[in-house]
Amino acid sequence: MSQPPAATARNLYRFVSFARAAEIITNRRLYFAHPSTWEDPYETALKHSDAKALFAQCWCRKAVSDAMWRIYSPHGLGVRIATTRQRLEKVLQAAVASKSPNLSFTILNVEYHAQTEIDARLGQAHERLQTPINVDSLSQPLIFKRKAFDHEREARVVIFDKTCLEGDQRRGIAIDADPFELLTSVWIDPRAPDESVKAYTYYLKEKLKFPGKVEKSRLYDTPAGEA
Repeated sequence: MSQPPAATARNLYRFVSFARAAEIITNRRLYFAHPSTWEDPYETALKHSDAKALFAQCWCRKAVSDAMWRIYSPHGLGVRIATTRQRLEKVLQAAVASKSPNLSFTILNVEYHAQTEIDARLGQAHERLQTPINVDSLSQPLIFKRKAFDHEREARVVIFDKTCLEGDQRRGIAIDADPFELLTSVWIDPRAPDESVKAYTYYLKEKLKFPGKVEKSRLYDTPAGEA
């Protein structure tokens, strides 16, 4: 299992629907998708038989992003859940302990390059796939994305589950995760109406007993001194 470099961002964020955030807390699980279910064809540019057991989840390293709110909360009713690399590693290590040696993971920062550079790096990654396969070598193609996606500032959590090598390709897997150990806060879309903010806050704090901070993003607040 790879350890993230010391220089990587400590905080990580996901922009999701309120229903998805509530589902994570209620079901105490994280869902990891197979890259073949994503729209970008470069996610599965390199083919390898063991890649069927590779699943990933995307987090954002940027705390405040107008683009991310607009893409992942198109109706102005989404939320941003937050964690840290340390917390994320802790809950994944607990999952590994329960399923070891079949499960392994790594957390990687995505790099954004021009298309020609991506093609060259994918070629190098293909050569490394000839060596003994593990989560690190299989994850290499998921590190590189084209510059058109650089607004995402992604960090990717990649899971390699050997139990999925047999049988049909799975669209995703769920990993047990204590949500109160994992999540530090839930921010509500800055465009959400006050009624929705109150309803979300009540449900998270009173019904689900979420201990972290719940508040509305102040991205579009009127600057001080303006009417």
